[in-house]
Amino acid sequence: MKPGVRAVDGNRAALLLLVVQNVASALLIRYAGAGLGMALLGSFLITVLLAFLVLPGPMRALLADSRWRTPPAWGTALAGFALGFMASRAFALAYLMLVPGAASSVPQFLSKGADLWVLVLSAGLLIPLAEEVAFRGLMMRGHERAAGFTVAALTSTLAFSIAHGVPASIAGIIPLAYVLARIVQHTGSLWNAVIIHALNNTLSVVLGAVLAGNSLGKQNEAMDMLKSEALRLPLAGGALLFGAAVLFVVQQWLTPRPDPQVLDPQMPSAQVSSTRGPWLSAAYVVIVLFGLLAILAGLPAVQAQLTNLRGVLR
Repeated sequence: MKPGVRAVDGNRAALLLLVVQNVASALLIRYAGAGLGMALLGSFLITVLLAFLVLPGPMRALLADSRWRTPPAWGTALAGFALGFMASRAFALAYLMLVPGAASSVPQFLSKGADLWVLVLSAGLLIPLAEEVAFRGLMMRGHERAAGFTVAALTSTLAFSIAHGVPASIAGIIPLAYVLARIVQHTGSLWNAVIIHALNNTLSVVLGAVLAGNSLGKQNEAMDMLKSEALRLPLAGGALLFGAAVLFVVQQWLTPRPDPQVLDPQMPSAQVSSTRGPWLSAAYVVIVLFGLLAILAGLPAVQAQLTNLRGVLR
């Protein structure tokens, strides 16, 4: 077995990213008056610095990993992006149709002026790079060594999706995250996931800026149509079926390629027991709990109670 990323170190790297990205960006916005773009840029720089200071071993293993050094396959990446984008939007639409009022909880990544260009750079390019390094480059890599390709793809997808905390976002992120996991395992290059992730985020930021700067009358009319009870269930069901069909294509196409760093299921038990621990660790549990608490705090009933509590405390 060649040396590589341990599962526990991959989980810690993902937790470090999650904490720094949320805490640093919030502090920069609240106390430094930074725009969203500058806040995300600052959190990215702090995350990179801490990653090399706190986790030097995993970062060295990542830089030596063949997946980091293998160039991207642009055609495969673009095809994966198209499939992931369609499945993501289909699942998000189904969720919005099935959960009344869910549209109001969808986070908006908006900015203006010079900060908008910084937002495109940070949210569209740098944050995707950091998240791919943490979740697919380190977490999933460690999980593969401990439990194999399929478990690693599922566990990294769950952690990455639920860490976003907003149910409407999670519904759309889950299929995209699974595509990101499988395309890395299929091509042997982390850069393909970076490309897909960056395209998705950049498109979201740019479309948000365009819609924010134009009249939303037609969009509001479309939202009124989506509220129709006669259309709600058929549209949700159709979106779910379409998204599931796209994921089936992904599953059949993006099969993992053999990799010497991943455990062979036929390996003797003595060798298996000598590997570097299970995929589950305290850091992974904290990531999932963070996501669950964020989901709970975002529920309308809980938000109403929190608002009442703030009123009482004042």
